Amino acid sequence: MHADDPAYEQLLESKFSIIRAQEILPEELIALVERVLPLLRQARADAKVELPAHTDCATPEAMFAGSPLLMRQSFPFDLKQALGLVPALLDLLAASGGEAANAAKALREAMASGELDPEKALRGLAAGDDTLFSAWRTRLPGSPRALDFLATTAISPSLNAAAEQLTARLPENLPHEHGHCPLCGSLPFISLLRDKEGARFGVCSFCGFEHRVRRIACAYCDEDDQGKLKLFRVAEYPGVRVDVCETCNMYIKTLDYRELDQKLLPALDDMATVALDVLAQQQGYKRPTLSAWGF
Repeated sequence: MHADDPAYEQLLESKFSIIRAQEILPEELIALVERVLPLLRQARADAKVELPAHTDCATPEAMFAGSPLLMRQSFPFDLKQALGLVPALLDLLAASGGEAANAAKALREAMASGELDPEKALRGLAAGDDTLFSAWRTRLPGSPRALDFLATTAISPSLNAAAEQLTARLPENLPHEHGHCPLCGSLPFISLLRDKEGARFGVCSFCGFEHRVRRIACAYCDEDDQGKLKLFRVAEYPGVRVDVCETCNMYIKTLDYRELDQKLLPALDDMATVALDVLAQQQGYKRPTLSAWGF
């Protein structure tokens, strides 16, 4: 379904209605994501990425042994575009009002004074370095994920574009023995079941690539002892289950395409099922990744 298709807009409207009906996430956050989507769609179409040389990628032998094509810190993205998106994203954050607006003001002032270098933030996110983000979460207690959101959304269009182009370099018949992304090595933020046989896919929390994973195994630690893998469902969320692992104490939500009566948009369906995150965390399980929006 193309982003300019009227059916796509209807799908988005339906998704946001479902999210709002949960009455869990604040309206300011939901409206922020709603306003950001058109900006990101256009940025995805305009992104320009320079792919690394084939010699800088993992060999097929290394990939069959479990190595990703590229390490996360070497994954290409459009830095110029990401930096150009920062002011527009700050404007949208400020328009949200409340604590988000205060956070946008603090971030903007820090950038203007040179205290906060947006390029350093973007490169830190790409490298998986949480140092800068952790410090700003402490400084912005009312909106602790503001910088995470800013960097994640600014970089995501070109990461998605790069992932799409790099899939051609994956070896044929690559086994699905691990839950991490075969392109960048990052963990999935959600998983999907597709086709009649219920093939399972993970959606990468960094580059967004949808990759095959083992149907019965922990997406995070690769545990495959069925005695240590459990799942639970909630009647109010048909077609969604929560897979938990007793070995690593992590959980991941799984969306079953075969049971749901509308197309899935993982980043929004993740938001629409946040009540399941609450239930899993109340039972002592943890989620090792942020959402696709950085919060």
